[in-house]
Amino acid sequence: MKPDPGTIVVVEDNESDADAARRAIEQWGGPGTRVVVAEDGLRAAELLLPSRNRSSDATSAPGLILIDINLPGLDGLELLSRIRRHPPLRHVPVVMVSSSAEEEDVLRSYERGCNSYVTKPVDVRTLRSLYATLANYWIRINASPRARLA
Repeated sequence: MKPDPGTIVVVEDNESDADAARRAIEQWGGPGTRVVVAEDGLRAAELLLPSRNRSSDATSAPGLILIDINLPGLDGLELLSRIRRHPPLRHVPVVMVSSSAEEEDVLRSYERGCNSYVTKPVDVRTLRSLYATLANYWIRINASPRARLA
């Protein structure tokens, strides 16, 4: 699995929140930044993890994964666990972006290996600003070993 630091995967079942994420990240990122949206945990797992029909070399490791906790099918916490068990994705930054501010959700996310947990604001403009800030920090500012481990 080759690293692709310009790709950001957003796992979000709320269409307006996914659109806000896509727009904010594309505006922030410029050329070379690609946003891939998976509308649920199962689609994200198909995209990110090897299966019987596709080897792990078929996909590039993204530079950042943003996951909502409450997803249909495969919830965000289980998706996070699967990502962390897959060696090529072990060092990819994963941020849980959820409307839940429950301490239990925060704790379980960190126990399963998230790098950060943020609560989604209700206002769309603030939400777009949050996504732009996350992408800027995790792609441009944060030093990550992911590019050197491929």
